[in-house]
Amino acid sequence: MSAVTKLYVLLCGYEVLPRSVSIRGGGDRFVMSVPISAYLLETHQGYVLFDTGLDPVLVRDPVLRQRHFADHGWEAPVVWPQHELLPQLKTIGIAPDDVSHVILSHAHFDHTGGLKDLPHVKVWLQQAEHHYAFKEAPHPGVVRADLDDPAIDWRLIDGDYDIMPGLSLLSTPGHTPGHQSARITLPNTGPALLVGDVGDWMANFDQEILPGEASDDTAALASIRRINRIRHDEGAMMFVCHDPDLIQSQRLAPDYYD
Repeated sequence: MSAVTKLYVLLCGYEVLPRSVSIRGGGDRFVMSVPISAYLLETHQGYVLFDTGLDPVLVRDPVLRQRHFADHGWEAPVVWPQHELLPQLKTIGIAPDDVSHVILSHAHFDHTGGLKDLPHVKVWLQQAEHHYAFKEAPHPGVVRADLDDPAIDWRLIDGDYDIMPGLSLLSTPGHTPGHQSARITLPNTGPALLVGDVGDWMANFDQEILPGEASDDTAALASIRRINRIRHDEGAMMFVCHDPDLIQSQRLAPDYYD
């Protein structure tokens, strides 16, 4: 029996990006506002977050905004107060201490920014991704300040891993060296896939098109195909983190899937 009872979709802001960031060869003239999504799971073993969104301080502090966005030629994301993690949890009736686990799909800043607000959780990350995040010259998408608190309780794994019945981590490298996804089972919805940045949009899966950037193109395509196999074999519902169309039809917290 699955331990997962509910799934909440948290809209954590928007990124303003060229289409080519999400669709390989998509062109830089088509600038898109893409959602930043995170997911809260209610389980019999406590609340679990899959990703934590963006730290809004990066956007609001002029020095950090310059360092992390303007210096790389990037537009800063849009994070309104209602997009922040803790207020969204509060609308569901959940305090930070109620969250016992965080699963990070990978170490980029639009997935790691809420860790500072959750000091007592177990943080699940692939060993290869931990190495990627803490290497001497990190990728500009990694904000080390999100990750370098010595109090973080890292639970580093290597490959697929079952956290509890109905919640499994899947190794899906390619976007980054240690990217991971999650397969869950809900009581009424049934199987579902939280795919992080394996593909930004459903088009990445439907057409098997790579996103704009990958640490390893071969691994990235293999991960897209792995997700597609599970999706089709199990009839799994897809939750794609950055799809600007999908977010319009999804139930957003405090509504949920069960």
